Amino acid sequence: ILASSLYQESGQSVRATEILATGITIYPESEKLLFEYGLQLERTDRLEEAIEAMKQLLEYNPDHAEALNFIGYSWADTDRNLEQALEYITRAMELKPGNGYIQDSLGWVHFKLGNLETARDELTEALELVPDDPHIYDHLGDVYMAMGIADKALENYKSALERFEDEGKKSMVQNKIDTFSKP
Repeated sequence: ILASSLYQESGQSVRATEILATGITIYPESEKLLFEYGLQLERTDRLEEAIEAMKQLLEYNPDHAEALNFIGYSWADTDRNLEQALEYITRAMELKPGNGYIQDSLGWVHFKLGNLETARDELTEALELVPDDPHIYDHLGDVYMAMGIADKALENYKSALERFEDEGKKSMVQNKIDTFSKP
């Protein structure tokens, strides 16, 4: 895991992935390796493989809250298996109550299911737990937009924009903000 991290930091993501894959062949039941491998696959735009790695992890440990959350959020974010995503994320919340990132996922899946008030409440609680996470502000902005509360949506998008460091994500949020000034 450490070697993979060093390769990742030096921009060698292919080598980072290879190192983790090799580790899994040697230690196929290592929860830490499987989890890191799944995250690495997701970072390199291999989401389906990442989900499969997390499912493999759940075969060894069905109560791995982070793997449950990863799969549930990934499904919600890609608008599929929403009811099962809700089950996975709800289970993750039971295992790790008070985790703001899992709470964000719970809000996001409720948004995708059209449960806007519940989504708003979950995301508001997530922000109390993780007050500087730009993704949560962005999600909450989307919820307020869907609810027709434009001023709150804009406020949350601006908060997300201030906190994002990644230029691609900043651009995405800026595009949402720009829609407010178009006739």
